Amino acid sequence: MNERQILALLKTGQVAFRHPLKLHYQPGTGEFGVSVPKRHFKRAVKRNLLKRRVREAYRLNRSRLGELDYDIFIYYIGKEVEDYERIEKSLVALLDDLAAR
Repeated sequence: MNERQILALLKTGQVAFRHPLKLHYQPGTGEFGVSVPKRHFKRAVKRNLLKRRVREAYRLNRSRLGELDYDIFIYYIGKEVEDYERIEKSLVALLDDLAAR
């Protein structure tokens, strides 16, 4: 996802929230992006760890959307490093809610 697509998604897309993730989405081509704020995680090692965890959880559970194509941008809003199980649980709940709409 490029910067222009992300800004358009943040401006016009809908939002779903499940701590520690905030999901911006709109019908589209199936683009996906993740962001972890530098404000809360100064070290790149922690930001990269969280992005890897979110991407992996999405990769394993994107089939929950079925045939729906959404542009999705996930923003990590937690202030502490959460374990993978917590992130996956939140993401699964968000994807199930999205698939039900």
